[in-house]
Amino acid sequence: MENKSNNPIDFLMNLLSTGEINESEQYCKQVQQDAEKLKPGLIYQFYSIEEETKQKSFIRNFHAQLIAISDKLFDTIAKKTKEDREKNQNLLIAQQSVFCIIEDLLVFTWDKFSVYCDKDQKMQKGAQIIFIGKISETLERLSLPENDPDHILYEKVKILVQNRLNEDESGVSFGFMVYLDEFVKEIERVRSSNQENSFLITLKEVLIIFNFNTFPVVHYLISMIYEDARKAESIKDKIECLSHWLKDINQVPVKPNYAFDIWHDTMGQFLSNVIREEIKFYEKSLSLFSEAGYQAEMSYIHNTIFKFETEMSVTQIACLARLFMESEVIKNNNIRELLNFLAKHIRSKKQDNISAESLRMKYYNIEETTREEVHKIISRLLTNISHPM
Repeated sequence: MENKSNNPIDFLMNLLSTGEINESEQYCKQVQQDAEKLKPGLIYQFYSIEEETKQKSFIRNFHAQLIAISDKLFDTIAKKTKEDREKNQNLLIAQQSVFCIIEDLLVFTWDKFSVYCDKDQKMQKGAQIIFIGKISETLERLSLPENDPDHILYEKVKILVQNRLNEDESGVSFGFMVYLDEFVKEIERVRSSNQENSFLITLKEVLIIFNFNTFPVVHYLISMIYEDARKAESIKDKIECLSHWLKDINQVPVKPNYAFDIWHDTMGQFLSNVIREEIKFYEKSLSLFSEAGYQAEMSYIHNTIFKFETEMSVTQIACLARLFMESEVIKNNNIRELLNFLAKHIRSKKQDNISAESLRMKYYNIEETTREEVHKIISRLLTNISHPM
């Protein structure tokens, strides 16, 4: 096969138009050589174009044609029966070789010119299968145990991602590929970071950062916020609870131009609007029962909350709390409520303010050294109780 044209796309167009692949080893080598020449040729032709709009058009056109060739080869290979494969193995090997060459060109084009590529362009079929398998496997590996407070939320996220990947008949776009790839990597980074640091990033924060704006997840978080507010005894306590939620949500930095569903509002904005409406409702309710007015009634928020001090570390407090729960010394069934209460009313050896999420992560990840330290504390208590009090 001889590439007579200086245009780096021409030999691929010829291949696409004929749909025929020579099974000879020389043919495959020629395709490989032309592909290697195409890479610098593509870069040269790109930078020889002066207008950026034309550069973008050139790359998008080239990228789309590569994908069309890749999909055509993929379908040709996939349709072969077992008998066809055994009958002409040399042709199959040649087709697979050319397919790999095209895939390498696609990776090269995306790596060099992704900023100019069409993010709505669907991925090539072969790469889609690999990507979907990789994402599904990673999400499954990152699954949380059933007793983890975020288990239900994570399962919803996992199911929504898998449904989107498996049910989209038109295929996965490159934009959505980038979104999911970074989203899953962020979850992995957060899990690893949370094991090493006391300042924790929650799953809820990751979802807001990546604008995971799906109705089931947003609805679940709204229900969680409402449930948290309902536990507060007074209207003022409910407003304070909702205000904390609003502050936490608004302080989360959102990645620009990222969204699970591009047609919906951002997740953070939607949650903030719902919370504000709920606060307004409680404010009106409070003003109806307050002659002094709402501002005077709300001065309590700035009062200092009583905390008792301990020489234990956060990890030791978490270990002791888990020991009490598993030994049924504490009868409360809701672990989240217990840890929130402890975080709010305890000062550890080094921290005046304990993060409830930090305490939760320590609760589910008790290290051997922590267990030994708590064992010493309990031994000291046993020694003290053995004497008259």
